[in-house]
Formats: sequence, C-alpha cells, structure tokens
Amino acid sequence: MDQATLASWHDFYLTLGTAAASLIGLLFVALSLNLDAVMGESREDLRAVAEQAFNSFSAVLLIAVCFLIPQHNPGDLGVVYVMLAIIGGYRMLRRAPGVWRGRQRDRLGRMAFWRLVLPALALLGLAASGLGLLDDQPSALYWLVAVILGFLMSAARSSWDLLVKVGEERHSAHGAG
Repeated sequence: MDQATLASWHDFYLTLGTAAASLIGLLFVALSLNLDAVMGESREDLRAVAEQAFNSFSAVLLIAVCFLIPQHNPGDLGVVYVMLAIIGGYRMLRRAPGVWRGRQRDRLGRMAFWRLVLPALALLGLAASGLGLLDDQPSALYWLVAVILGFLMSAARSSWDLLVKVGEERHSAHGAG
C-alpha cells in the first residue's frame, strides 16, 4: 500500500477525529451538569454506561489521530491498531461487571448488544484491521470504516441511554419531592 492510498483517507479521518473530540467534550459537559446523578456507590451502572460511551468515542479519536500522523506506513499503523484493540478489550472486561449489575434497570438483550456485543465486535474488527494493515491489505482501510461505525453507534446509544436514565431519575425525584 502506498502513501497516496493512505493520503486519500486524510479528510475522512480528520472529520472523524474532530467529531469524536467534540462528542467527548459534550459528554463531559453533560456529565458535569449531572454529576450528582452518576456519583455514589449505587450509581456504578450509570458510570459504566458513561465510561463505555467515553471509551468508544475515545477509540474513534485514537484511530483517527494515529492515522493522521504524517509519514507513517501501514505496518506501523497496524501494530498501533492491534495494541489499541488489546487495551480496549482490557477496559471492556474491567467495565463488564458494572454493566452486568445494571441489568436490573435495563432489558438484558438491548443492554448486552449496545454495551458489550457491538463494542466487542468493533474491537475484534480493529484488531483484524490492524493485522490486515500489517499484511499490507488495502481492504483493511474499509474494514476500519465498519469498526468506526460500530464504536460510534455504541457510544451514541450509550450516551442516549445515559441521558434518558438521568432524566427519568430527576423527573421521578422531583415528582416525589
């Protein structure tokens, strides 16, 4: 794979990196405004949802930033993406117990898909894309698009669920008070 092929993806990754950084910032603002709703031992499930959204948005940002490093080659990029997938897998396994405990407040099937299955598939896809780049396969660049979409869909859904849950709890607290 030549530099021209990599350069042709520049604008795509620049746009993704900008969007992911903006969404991370918005997530921080939303959490800051509702900090009391996600703090405390009984709110581990909401913190796990917030962390999952943050990790998925961060994965997209890191994929884009690494791609935008000037003068890189596909092999180096492949190594970085495999490492990102391993680190992401570790973080997901660390977060899984909190997500699992939150199943009492959520339907298990929907929660499992958006917070566990889809991010896990995206991480596997990231590792596979990294290995494809190590093998100099141009198709790996297209697989990364699916990976990024998986991360973005998972993060957006988790952010939405977090917003709705915090809103419902505030609404019921104001109604009871």
